[in-house]
Amino acid sequence: MELLKIVRALVLIAPACTMQLQIKRNDIGAEVCDRLTQEPFFDTEMVVGKPWRIYFAWNMKLESKCLDMSFKNATPMIINRIWNDMYEYLETQPYWDAATLLVSMGKAHHEMLLFADQGAAGRFTGVPNVIRDGNITPSRKAVPLLKFHMKLLHEGRYLLMSDCQIGVTTLSARTEPTPYRADISGIVSYLNFGDGFHACTSDRNRNELLGMQ
Repeated sequence: MELLKIVRALVLIAPACTMQLQIKRNDIGAEVCDRLTQEPFFDTEMVVGKPWRIYFAWNMKLESKCLDMSFKNATPMIINRIWNDMYEYLETQPYWDAATLLVSMGKAHHEMLLFADQGAAGRFTGVPNVIRDGNITPSRKAVPLLKFHMKLLHEGRYLLMSDCQIGVTTLSARTEPTPYRADISGIVSYLNFGDGFHACTSDRNRNELLGMQ
């Protein structure tokens, strides 16, 4: 269980290792992911390419800090590289050939290989590449698989990503054009996930700063 916490911290926090983040732990992860499956919408081709930036988070406090993540399709070369790094350290082996996406987070490009789960679109199992990070040296067959759910909102303009076990959930948008804070607040209110925190607070749309929308 302790290693599980470390692995999650590495995936969710280490990308911003120079930031002093505050994580509020709770047990609503499964509930949030269940809600995301009620009207699922996810398309891998809509998330790859230009980076996404976290603009709001539940159970993780970024404040003025900015955390970006980017997705690319999991090619055989990528799958083989992650397999070489992580095969002997995983508690349970995924079906490696079924990997669909690689997500890289933060300036250090912390990696997680994603495998589409059965059921609603957007549900994934994740293999964190903790060996590449170099911050921990796990024992053999000790690293757990992680469970995530993602959902695209507003025709793919926004991306929700939730850890289904601890409930850290983020709302992201492409960095160009910078989204309006009023729009983000409206989505947050509609989702009604409870109290959360705006992130990357200094990053604002120029028109919004000028009072135009």
